[in-house]
This record gives sequence, structure tokens and C-alpha cells, in this order.
Amino acid sequence: MEGREAIVGKILSDAEEKAAAIRADASARAETLAQDARRAAEESLAAGRRALETQAAEIVARRETVAALDVRKALLAAKRSVIDEVFAGALASARAFGKAKYCSVLEALLERYAETGDEVYLAADAPVGEKELVSCKAFAAKKLRFAGRMELSGGLRLENDVCVKDLSFGALLEAERGELEREIAAAVFPAEK
Repeated sequence: MEGREAIVGKILSDAEEKAAAIRADASARAETLAQDARRAAEESLAAGRRALETQAAEIVARRETVAALDVRKALLAAKRSVIDEVFAGALASARAFGKAKYCSVLEALLERYAETGDEVYLAADAPVGEKELVSCKAFAAKKLRFAGRMELSGGLRLENDVCVKDLSFGALLEAERGELEREIAAAVFPAEK
């Protein structure tokens, strides 16, 4: 039996050695797989961080762009407000002309825009009346007719069978606003281009 026990012992010993070798190989492969998994996880984590950093930078850049646009819009609105105030001041100043200056302006308007036989409406708050208007040279020369007063932002209004010409100071300023805005902006905001 000794021979049998020796054979069984040898088989068991060989089996244990093989099992130990298989366990060692499995353990080494498990360790390699774990290292590969850790390395892949670290690479994935690093790639995720890089992607998040890129996204964060893009978000910051977009927000900075939007903020810059908001600042430019606010600045433009403030400039628009200043220009509106300049036009409002110009209109108020024109409406407050004294009689002599007002008559001079009316004379120039009649000379330039009136057509023979036009009816002339004077602004209700004009500092001059029918007498001063009728005394304008263009009034008699173009055979104009005084039609009364009406609510206008200063100045006058001409009417005939063909057209109506609003020559109120407000309408005249508004008609020139596009061109005047550039000049006003250049004068008020000289550092801007």
C-alpha cells in the first residue's frame, strides 16, 4: 500500500502544486487586470476632467461674451438716452425762441417750403401771432393764407390741395435726426469711434 499511498501522495502533491501555480497565475492575472482597470479608470477620470475643464472654459467664455454684449447694450442705451436728451433740449430751446428769432425761423421756413396759395397754421404756443406771420416777406410774396393756430411742437404747418407739410420744430429735428445723431455723438463722446 505504500506504493499506492506514495502514488496518491504524489498525485495530491502534483495537484496541489498545479493548484498553487493556477492560483498564482490567476492572482497575477487578477492583479494585472486590476492594474489595467485602475489605469483605465484614471485615464477615463483624467479625460473627463479635461472635458469638464474644456466645457467650463467654453461656458466662461460664452458668459464673458454675453456679459460684454450686455455692457455694450447698456452703454448704447445710455448714449441713446443722452442723445434723446440733447434732442429734447434742442426742441425746448427752439420752442422758447424770442419773437425776433422765431420770426426769422418762420421766414426761412416759408421761403424754402411754402408754395403759392398755401394755408399756414401756426403753433398754438408760438410767441408770435398772425400779425407777425403776415408781415413775413415770403407770406405776401407767395400769397399765403393764415388758417389759424394748432397744436404743434413749435413752428408751422403748410397745407394745400395736394399735400401737407409739417414744419414743426419737432418734425424738422426728427427729419434730420439720423445725420445729426452722428455729429452729436462725435461731440458728446469724442473718444468713441
